[in-house]
Amino acid sequence: MEQFNELAVLQEKDPSKEVMIEAFRKHGTMQSYKKNEFVFQENDQPSGAYYVDAGLIKISQSSEEGQGITLFLRYEGEIFGNAEILTHIPRKRYARCLVDSQIITLDARKFLELAKENAEFAYSVAVLGARRLLQTQKMVETLICRPVAWRLAWFLLQLGKPTDQGLEIQVPLSHEEISYVIGCSRQTVTETLNKWREQALIDYSKKKIVILRPNQFFASV
Repeated sequence: MEQFNELAVLQEKDPSKEVMIEAFRKHGTMQSYKKNEFVFQENDQPSGAYYVDAGLIKISQSSEEGQGITLFLRYEGEIFGNAEILTHIPRKRYARCLVDSQIITLDARKFLELAKENAEFAYSVAVLGARRLLQTQKMVETLICRPVAWRLAWFLLQLGKPTDQGLEIQVPLSHEEISYVIGCSRQTVTETLNKWREQALIDYSKKKIVILRPNQFFASV
């Protein structure tokens, strides 16, 4: 549980990020995206940075075989797409909406202007980068050190929303896409979910999972 708690801390709301979010709301443009619509694609020039006002975005990269490999998820309240602006390189990955989403775009020129001239904004960008680095390091440690069931449980708990039944997860990813995120095979994801259903830990259908006793779930897996 210690690693899970550390990961949760790294994903908590960061007060310094409020400066950046305020800048997005003041200078950015709100846009609606449909499910499966691209925010940007590989090799695009970075025209803006993005704030997820509502929705869920996957950041993916094409393999040599042309298959999309999901590397990160960006949730409501998160910022993405700023690294290429700062480093002046084309997009190496693509961003695609997993559900209908509301995204604020901050123009790349305005983002750089704020980063150069506004000390509070520049500090918030630096903190965001540091937290992302620590989160990635902890993720790598988790993928190496923890069994698949633990990693899958951790992933699902991030997506869950409390209901009267338990913790409900609308699953916008296929089992194969989940396997890319947590570092295992598609078959293992399917087998683990089926096992949990047999143990009455979850109620599971194609696109929805309900964790029946969320307080005891993590200890049970």
